[in-house]
Amino acid sequence: MPLKIFKGFAEKIGLANGEDVDQIYEDIKDSALLIEFGSGYGRVIKALKAKNFKGKVVGIERVHELTEVLKENAGENITIIEDDLCYLDWHREKADTILWMWSGILELTPEDQEEVIKKAYNMLVDGGRLIIECPFNDSISKVGMLSNDKKIVVKESWGVLDATLVESNDIENYSSKAGFSSHSLLKYETTTNLTRAIYTLIK
Repeated sequence: MPLKIFKGFAEKIGLANGEDVDQIYEDIKDSALLIEFGSGYGRVIKALKAKNFKGKVVGIERVHELTEVLKENAGENITIIEDDLCYLDWHREKADTILWMWSGILELTPEDQEEVIKKAYNMLVDGGRLIIECPFNDSISKVGMLSNDKKIVVKESWGVLDATLVESNDIENYSSKAGFSSHSLLKYETTTNLTRAIYTLIK
């Protein structure tokens, strides 16, 4: 997806200025190490910098062109790693918080969604949190996407976006299988009046 289109989606959904980060910042602001899965073009990292986040940030992104953009704008205490979550082998410091924002989980199959959440569990300190942000159930259809059960398909001139919708019961199942001690759901509305979900899983 071209960068201009990518940013346009953020504006259309109502997340361009880190509105999802606003919802959770009080819970994550004291994290010594925060890892972001799927940093994209740096939307969340920019929001954290704007809030003067003091901890270390590691952004993990699989698309080379995007990692180049991220590295150019990284700044102090921010490390960018080019890797695919499905193959990520983490042997570094454990994190207080892992963020998986703006529907990143939807890019994976259900099997990979489950495996990456298990991987996140092992990357967290005891008491650490995995925060997943995505559409609330079938509300993704409001942005013009074609939905058949949990498969989401967007066909555009730049290509095809093929995703798998995640619902509350899926997160509950993934959380339990991974070993998280608890999970919770926060529903909120973006600036473009879309209903979104923020799931917090506590190790």
